[in-house]
Amino acid sequence: MRKTFTVTFISLLIAIYAAPTIADVKIGGIIFTDVWYEFKDKENSGTTDDLAKFKVQIPNITRFYGKWTSEDKDAGMYIEFGIDGNGTLERDVVTRHACGWWQANPNLKITAGMTVTGLSPLNPQQLIGAEGYKLNVIGGGFGDVYSGRIPLVKFTLTPSKQFTLNVAISDPDITSAGFKDIIKYDKNTNKDGWGEYSTSLPRIDISAVINAGPLTLYPGVMFANKTFDVSDKNADDSISTYVVSVAAKTSMGPITLKGEINIGQNWGNQDLLAIGLENKSFGGAVAIGGNQIENTEMFGGWLDAGIAVGAAEIHAILGIQDYSNEMAPDTDRDDFKQTCMMFGFSIPIKVAKNFKIRPELMLYDLGTREKFTKTDVGDYDDQERGKYMIAGVQFQATF
Repeated sequence: MRKTFTVTFISLLIAIYAAPTIADVKIGGIIFTDVWYEFKDKENSGTTDDLAKFKVQIPNITRFYGKWTSEDKDAGMYIEFGIDGNGTLERDVVTRHACGWWQANPNLKITAGMTVTGLSPLNPQQLIGAEGYKLNVIGGGFGDVYSGRIPLVKFTLTPSKQFTLNVAISDPDITSAGFKDIIKYDKNTNKDGWGEYSTSLPRIDISAVINAGPLTLYPGVMFANKTFDVSDKNADDSISTYVVSVAAKTSMGPITLKGEINIGQNWGNQDLLAIGLENKSFGGAVAIGGNQIENTEMFGGWLDAGIAVGAAEIHAILGIQDYSNEMAPDTDRDDFKQTCMMFGFSIPIKVAKNFKIRPELMLYDLGTREKFTKTDVGDYDDQERGKYMIAGVQFQATF
């Protein structure tokens, strides 16, 4: 990683001094260090007993960035690199953002590259616990939907200071729903497959920012679709993912309030960073046999209430996310349903101009999978998924 990072940094410096038309350059970064305990019930500890695990980590939200703006301010570029990995092992540098923009006219900005779409831009102040692929950060899997950093073309229309509209077109990148996209006849198994990949529409994200005095609203929608050329006329031949999101924030003196409500289906079939590790298998459309799928209906939301007290901000955070799916219709097995919740406190404290510490305590309840475990007599019992807690301190250096 050290060699990669050095080469990248030298390349950035060369670009700065070799381009006389660049008028404005900004380089900076954020380094996070998490010191935390995780306490897990035996239902989700991976062992036969409760588990307490201590960690000191540099989470993968640590990043380095560079921003360039042309001399006449009508074009620019943004690059952001992050550290992928935890613990003491060698880490890789990964690209988080890499995009350029052109201000076509005072009201229209065109962005092309890898970045966010504009959908669901707000996040709760919950930052400790980014261990590997675990999505404890910003409430992923507990109410928050994040559009992901994806290759796109985005058009930003700003007719007034009170209204901004974003329209982004990207690769749908829909993953399969428990089945493989295999050809109609699989010579390795001598069996007919589900069908082969046929067509897909572009993923479309449409979002807006509405400034209404002290209140700012962030409505948005996303839709993506993938189809199959199937050999079985009774087989399902498409998967669709959609999100309808409404977020808002406001402030009244030292008090800030922000929150979000999200509804949709099959978020696990799209790279939305909305599915926690707990529900990787059930966040998307589910294969139920007979070359058919059932959509997973989704609901999530969160609320973050903060108050400034001197150099500190005290945030109380609540989040909830619900999954439901008719996994096996016309049988004794009831619908799959699970509700996950989080609640806790995050307190960023500014101790120096470029340094913060953040004590944080978050409780997570993974709920119950209703009628999920088959019994000896043939019916289905609920499956308790347990609870866990994260308690620790994050150190943040910003430059």
